[in-house]
Amino acid sequence: MTNEIVIAGDVMFRPRFDNVSRDCERLMERVVELTHQGQLQRQEGKSLFDLYIKDAERRLIDAFFARELFEEIETHYCYTFEIAFSWPHADMRSDLEKLISAGQGQRAIRIWRHYLALIKQHYWELIAARNRGFKKAPHLNESEAEQRVDWDRWTGRVPEYKADLLAMMDTAKECFERAGASPAQFERLASERDEVAAEERRGPSGKVDPRKIDEDVFWEIVGLADADGLGGQVEQLVERLAGFKATSIKSFDTLLQEKCALAYREDVWALAYLLNDGCSDDDFEGFRSWLLLQGRDVFEAVLTDPDAFPVSRFQGKAGSAMDLRMAPMQAFEMRQGKALSRKAVKVPNVDLVEFNDTELADRFPRVSSELARIR
Repeated sequence: MTNEIVIAGDVMFRPRFDNVSRDCERLMERVVELTHQGQLQRQEGKSLFDLYIKDAERRLIDAFFARELFEEIETHYCYTFEIAFSWPHADMRSDLEKLISAGQGQRAIRIWRHYLALIKQHYWELIAARNRGFKKAPHLNESEAEQRVDWDRWTGRVPEYKADLLAMMDTAKECFERAGASPAQFERLASERDEVAAEERRGPSGKVDPRKIDEDVFWEIVGLADADGLGGQVEQLVERLAGFKATSIKSFDTLLQEKCALAYREDVWALAYLLNDGCSDDDFEGFRSWLLLQGRDVFEAVLTDPDAFPVSRFQGKAGSAMDLRMAPMQAFEMRQGKALSRKAVKVPNVDLVEFNDTELADRFPRVSSELARIR
């Protein structure tokens, strides 16, 4: 079994086989480096991705399969896969079938559930916006007429989006059948499909949780360790939060914003910068949401000492965690049938700058050492 991946001809790449997403990033960096060195040639009208990276990534993931690194493959698709509001790409669907053939059907089911959860969250946001009706946003520079055109275009996508989502759920069901899903898993998927078809999310069932949401209850709601990936975790959080009174959901939303603001710090930004090999504003928002989803102990420990960050738990850029910010709004809509009027929490004024490797290594010696070991 070779430890190298062919890029082109006799040009090779040596993965570390620690994390699919990180190895994909290393592969891209290697291709760019080799191109600058003249070992790989550019072609007019073709990107480096099309010339070298796409096929090499496919061989890389196949090598993970050959080593039976199934957990790493599941993590790759459940944490770093970018949602494009459309069908899963062909390689992902092929890999789901490979997991099933390898006796890893439950992993394939969890990946599908994660993907559908993210797609559905955007679908319900679209439905809610349409039901609320158009309202001019005073903070935008566009005129009311321009905003109206954008809103009509966006909410007009409901039929198309709905048809795609229903078809995806039917395809997921076929995958569930091949993967050996349980009756409960089939029942849940069918129930969710009915909701999408009706364009109406079922309201919370059972008795209303009468508790006020304080710090302890907030973290209890966030701590859903049994969910399928980040998408599933946020989806379950919405369902659980919708079981509370409207006033409590508002309290949760305020606490959520306050927690995100607490983590809006220069040292936490530097930590995210180190972990992600750079950090955009969206990356930082996703990272802070992901940090909250790790629970109270991890969140508070990192705020006390960012160098105490549990490196082994971070699986790459966690953009899908950003949907956490919408969870209270969706829960409120389920409970009350109308939009949550959000009270914005002020974010600290922090100068978010770029860092070099030496600065980060000096600042986070433990995290840097751990990253060097696993990367």
